[in-house]
Amino acid sequence: MSEKFKVVTAPDARGNLLYVLTKNIVKKLKIKQSLVGTKEEVLTRAAKMNKKRSFQIIPNDSNTHYTDHLIGEKFHCVETDIQTTRQKGAILFVFGGGMILGPDKGDIGLCRKIAQKTKRDVWFPYYPLCHRRDMLENVQMIFECYEKMLRYYDPENIVFLGFSSGGALILDLITYINELNDSGKNIPMPALLIPVSPGSVPVNDKERERIRKLDEKDIMIPASYMELAGEIMCCGHDIPEKYLATAHGDFRNAPMTHFYYGSHETLYAFAPSYAASYKKAGADCVFHIGRGMHHCYALQYLIPGCKPAFDEVMRLINDFKGEE
Repeated sequence: MSEKFKVVTAPDARGNLLYVLTKNIVKKLKIKQSLVGTKEEVLTRAAKMNKKRSFQIIPNDSNTHYTDHLIGEKFHCVETDIQTTRQKGAILFVFGGGMILGPDKGDIGLCRKIAQKTKRDVWFPYYPLCHRRDMLENVQMIFECYEKMLRYYDPENIVFLGFSSGGALILDLITYINELNDSGKNIPMPALLIPVSPGSVPVNDKERERIRKLDEKDIMIPASYMELAGEIMCCGHDIPEKYLATAHGDFRNAPMTHFYYGSHETLYAFAPSYAASYKKAGADCVFHIGRGMHHCYALQYLIPGCKPAFDEVMRLINDFKGEE
């Protein structure tokens, strides 16, 4: 890597016995197996899980202020504020779930936690899933959320944060903004990007071989799903490869980007491809690697051993000053 690209050690839990126990429990729950099978089998399982995730979009929380923004007259984006007036800074926070699982109550609680830790407003898009809509519609919906945020905040004070497929979507959003600007628009970039465990559809033998080698260590995401994900995300439509193979997107003008990966997750296989794409674009990034850690650990602060990495992510946002 060039001097613009750093690989640093993120907090890990190799010496934490409770973390080891938690990983063993996750293995026994067979979460990974739910993503194995044909497209129809995987989507059917995901649909059943989504039906069980019934919760209020606006929580009953007297200590927090929530605003439900209607996007495109049919999708929701919930703004979480710890005060009744907006802060100067905001976070566009995009959830994961492989484009097929929706958010749950824990994600809403995480929005509140992030708002409290960073003293920023947190905008949380309920983007459409790829059961009936393609992933480019997801990107467009999230972009419309960002457009609305720009009415209230300067771009210098906006941070993009996402995990898993949500991490990939905020990276796709950079490609999308570049595409719009190339066509004559003048959309500003956000000030900071933090994708946690972002995936990508593999497009070459090197990526497939790296995924295969990591598969035996991963407790959550099977290597086979990343191939299947490409078909699911298209939803029968013709989607440009640069949005499916997110690691090969157009990252010109991207803000400083902090990637987080666990060394024991299949999606870590895409880190070299992201690094190469950022180098090609002349953009800056840092890779924070938690040794022995699992998928998306850096935002799972309730799991023993993961909180130090979560706190580090919050510090990155707090240390970023934005516009004075």
